[in-house]
Amino acid sequence: MTIEEYLNRIEALQNEKSEIAYRNDSDLEFYIRQIKEINTEPSFSFDVLFQKATSEIIVVNNNAIKIFADHVGLLFLEEKESGNVCFANSEEVRPEYRQSFKLIDFLDYIYAFMHSSVYKESKIIMISSETTLFWKLVKIGSDFRKEKN
Repeated sequence: MTIEEYLNRIEALQNEKSEIAYRNDSDLEFYIRQIKEINTEPSFSFDVLFQKATSEIIVVNNNAIKIFADHVGLLFLEEKESGNVCFANSEEVRPEYRQSFKLIDFLDYIYAFMHSSVYKESKIIMISSETTLFWKLVKIGSDFRKEKN
């Protein structure tokens, strides 16, 4: 699946009204509650995170990604680095020790969050300052993305 196809899937989920049950729902709700308990978490609406460049193409708001990266305390890598310059950024490192994230990680986080009851009620995506919660939601979002393929 390309990034563009994934963005279209995320947009379709945003427009969807029905409840979808996934096997990780209880974990997802638990992690989202933890994020929600921290009152200082910034949040975004779907329309702030994603914008339509044309009627067909969805673009990720780079400003939102910068705020997201600053808040979660990770470096955003626009493209995969050639070679393994720093092992700390390697995909072989356990997620809680990674120092950076890529666009697919960001989209997986958003995709997972959009499946939560918090999002369904408020239409708001909160940013976690806890990297462990970030990576747990990335994993859940990745699982959801792969289930739909």
